[in-house]
Parts: sequence; C-alpha cells; structure tokens
Amino acid sequence: MAGPATDDATRPQDAMFLSTVLQSAPVPLWVIDEDGLVALANDAALRFLGHRQGTDLRGGASHDLLHRHRPDGSPYPTHECPIIHAKQPLASSEWFVTRAGDVRPVQWSTRPVAGTGSVLLSFASLGPLPAGPGGGRRALVPPRATREETRARLLRQMQQAITARFTDPSFSPATLADDAHLSVRSVQAIFAEVGTSPAAEIRLHRLEHARVLLAQGQSVQWACHASGFQDVGSFARAYRQHFGFAPSRTRGA
Repeated sequence: MAGPATDDATRPQDAMFLSTVLQSAPVPLWVIDEDGLVALANDAALRFLGHRQGTDLRGGASHDLLHRHRPDGSPYPTHECPIIHAKQPLASSEWFVTRAGDVRPVQWSTRPVAGTGSVLLSFASLGPLPAGPGGGRRALVPPRATREETRARLLRQMQQAITARFTDPSFSPATLADDAHLSVRSVQAIFAEVGTSPAAEIRLHRLEHARVLLAQGQSVQWACHASGFQDVGSFARAYRQHFGFAPSRTRGA
C-alpha cells in the first residue's frame, strides 16, 4: 500500500521538475497542441521571438506567433504552414517573425508527442539576414531618383514596415518616421498623397488581424493584445466603428 501511494505523491513533483527543465533548456522549445495553439513556450523561445521572460503565450495561435507573414510582407496562410500540420518528424528551414517584426532565418525540427496530438518544435538561428549587393545594406532610394520615384519607394517601404510590425503595441507613426529618417509631418504627407495616414494604416492592419483571430475562436482580450492594441475598451470601440458591430459578434459567428 505504501509503494503506490508514494508513487502517486511524487508524480506532480516529477511533472513540475520536467516543466522546469523544459523552461530552462538553452534550446528554444515550443509545443503546439492539436488545435494549432501554443501549449508551451520556454524562455529560450520567448527570448528568440522578442517576448519578455515569463510571458504566457499558451492558447495563442502558434502560426501567427511564429510567422504571421512571409519575409516580403505577403500573407502566410495557416493552411500552408508545415509546422502545425506535422504528423511525423520533420526538419526544414524557415523565416520566423519576432514580436517587433524582425524577420529571422531559422532551422527547425518537429516531433509529434505520442498519444497527445501535440507537436514539439525546436528551432535555432541560421545567422544574420543576407546582405544586399556588395555585402552592404541596400540603399534607401536609387541615385538620381525623381521626387515621385523617391516618395513612391518610401511609401512602399513604410507600408512593408507597418505590415511587419503592427502587432507591436509601441509601434506608431513616430516610430515609422524615425526608422525612415523622416519627420512625422513628412510621413503623413506621403500617406496623404494616396488618401490615408500612417495611423489609419496601422489601425487597419491591427483591426483586420484581430478579426481573423476572433474568427478562429480567440478571445476578445487575446485578439486585442495580439493585434497590437493596448486597451480592450479602445480596441472594442475601434472595432465597432470600423466593422459596424462588436468584436464578440465576430467570435460568435
């Protein structure tokens, strides 16, 4: 009688010990459940993707947290992701996107967790991003570009920056202007030429991303913060103003 009781008593301790080992492992480890949601993300994975230590990503959409778009900013549909659909051990290279929108080349491998429907993902950096021609960074605009060409190129680059970084709650028109080495007024003028503003574009990306997350069944609070909004109340007002109904209606549709 004593033996089984002792074994049962130690099982929670064993589970806690295993969880501690996984969290402190130097290799990024990421567990995806059968619904494609994050079941575990250890500290190394959080650091690699730019999240603060201790951030709880459980329940978030794994595909969106790892690579919500392709390196060129184009959409990366969930159904095309080989990682969350892995039914057998796989290994490949990929581009992951950090919380701040930085794109990082990685080598990853997956291993299904027997009897759970979950997948264990590990990944490692493949090094810095490829350099531009001549080994250096590509010039912002080509020599002798006309004013129209320059402004069009700047607009494209800033639109790409918005696509890559809109989920960062600290990202704003001022951040966009600083990264482009322009004044906020100049950035606003460039966007005004196509009938919009940097603030409106950032907000639109956040709202559209939130709509997708809500349609996938994510909570209103999760969709709010995962899309770059800092406050659920302001998110709900912006969502209602843009779509004409509350975010909870999308989730319940």
